[in-house]
Amino acid sequence: MRLLIVGILAVVSLVGTGCDSVIDSAMEPDVETSTSPELVKEAIEYGGWVLPANGKILLVKREIIRNRKYQIAVEMSPADFSSMLEQTRFVAAFDKLYVTSLVTTIAGPDLASSPNVQSAQDTFLSPKGKSMIREVVVDERTADTRIVHIEFRSV
Repeated sequence: MRLLIVGILAVVSLVGTGCDSVIDSAMEPDVETSTSPELVKEAIEYGGWVLPANGKILLVKREIIRNRKYQIAVEMSPADFSSMLEQTRFVAAFDKLYVTSLVTTIAGPDLASSPNVQSAQDTFLSPKGKSMIREVVVDERTADTRIVHIEFRSV
């Protein structure tokens, strides 16, 4: 009887260990960061976005756990920023962001050192029927420079 109980406990512990590793690997995010044209294209197509031709891509990040999330950091002029929002049909109102530590950026200077940071978000339905939140944080670094942090996340 004692041998049977030890055998059952051994099987249960092995099965439980196997399940944990399957669960852990399924929850591990698939993350890619790059400035490659392929990843940039994938991100902007996903978010229905138009980047200015003169913008300098600092970094793009794709993260997949259960849903997709893309982050783009791009440096541009104020005129390119306005044009980008218009071409993308992003019309949400921007508000001053007082607590910059709540925003996770992937590239560029620390938002806490910026003289003015503003943010806005909208919801977007992609041509493929994906519903998402598009969030834009703009770091008005100087009179001539905007560092824009764009995030697309599924809802």
